[in-house]
Amino acid sequence: MITTNSNRTGRYTQLVLDSSLKQGNLSKGNFRSIFILCLIFVVCAPIAFVLSELFMYFYTGDIGFDSTTTTTPLPTTTTGFPPTTISRLLPRTTPSSKKDSKLPPAASCGKRVVGYFTEWENADLREEQLGKLTHVIYLFATVQDSGIIKLDNDRTEKRFFDLKDKAHSVRSDLKMMIGVGGHATSYRFSSIVSDDGKRKILIDSIVSFIDDHGLDGVDIFWIWSYEEDKLHYSKFIKELRRALNNLKSSKKRTEEYLISLIVPPKIATLEEGYYINEILKSVDFLNVLTYDYYFNGDRVGPHSPIYGGTRGNIDETMKYLACKTRQPSKINMAVPFYGTFWRNATLPLLDDSDEIWKEKGDAAGPFAVRWRELVPNGWDKSTTKFHEKSKTSYIWIPETKHFLTFENERSLSEKAKYVKDHQLGGILIWAIDQDDDQSTLLNVVSSGDICSQKEKNYTNYICDN
Repeated sequence: MITTNSNRTGRYTQLVLDSSLKQGNLSKGNFRSIFILCLIFVVCAPIAFVLSELFMYFYTGDIGFDSTTTTTPLPTTTTGFPPTTISRLLPRTTPSSKKDSKLPPAASCGKRVVGYFTEWENADLREEQLGKLTHVIYLFATVQDSGIIKLDNDRTEKRFFDLKDKAHSVRSDLKMMIGVGGHATSYRFSSIVSDDGKRKILIDSIVSFIDDHGLDGVDIFWIWSYEEDKLHYSKFIKELRRALNNLKSSKKRTEEYLISLIVPPKIATLEEGYYINEILKSVDFLNVLTYDYYFNGDRVGPHSPIYGGTRGNIDETMKYLACKTRQPSKINMAVPFYGTFWRNATLPLLDDSDEIWKEKGDAAGPFAVRWRELVPNGWDKSTTKFHEKSKTSYIWIPETKHFLTFENERSLSEKAKYVKDHQLGGILIWAIDQDDDQSTLLNVVSSGDICSQKEKNYTNYICDN
């Protein structure tokens, strides 16, 4: 292509010179000037052509979405995930670029260290952080009324592709998944999964997204399923597993595609909205959001207590799930990398009381603060106290009646010990981009010994059933 265009350019130059010489219109000086100009034209034109071809190649060609990838087609009444300018320009990572970093200790026994990475945080994710995980889940692809899932805007796409590129370069066995749903669009799940046509659209859209982007699976982030959704939710998960198995066969993939889903910490909501044992036939693990135990905000207290109180705690939630399913290895405990605080509160954590909650009264809150922003927001971590009964780290400022409950190195170590002692499947982090630049909390979680010598699904609870 380049040679042909160079020849054409040279041929045109020669014709101009021949015509001018025959007409006798050129002096030697003019001839020399024209010759130099033509020579420049001959040399520069092919270079300009090559550069323009390269630009168009990288703009529309192999970078971004791979047009040669076979995807599961969506129904003809819908459209697939639309490539945008940003997604087309972002570099596409191939498996050959992966390098193997050191595995987190949890991986040696099949346990999980799962991290959520969110679309709305400002902190970037470093490869060093990803190397401390077994799974990373991007939040969110939102659900549309039609059942189609998509990344909502350019910023969301950019953070997704940045994460994808870094994940592919860290370690070959690091699993990357897409979280589907979220706080803003969870309400759409109920009507979609109860409609056969829309449920198929949702499943096809998830499968296509996973295939198009070379992901390892999906996390269903539905807040929450209720009694009228139970049967439809189970059917949806079963059909999603079948569709992903079909994709696995068509891609000749050796590993199963992963399905996880979030479930609430409140036992009453679990009983009302989920056929847990039926769901577990099709999913790889449950992400139990074991925080915000103050629920509707009418109490002040620890947001992620292991023990204590009359409003629920991690131990009660995990015991319920482990005893009901007899599969503790499929259960992840969530830990928050943010704190919760109230102003004008009454101190709820007293050593001489088993109760860990106080009536909210005139207190303002709850408010959230990221771990990375504790010090910039005026919290003095040197004043941290530890409540032994609930295994909670907290700060109490009596002068202003400020109460902050949060995770630190000590409380996270207690949670890692609990995961090990009770044979749970792993730890879920909400969210890794809320950690500080030194990865203080992630280092504790990732390096924690959560492996056990007991049988995989040994249930270390005194179960009622």
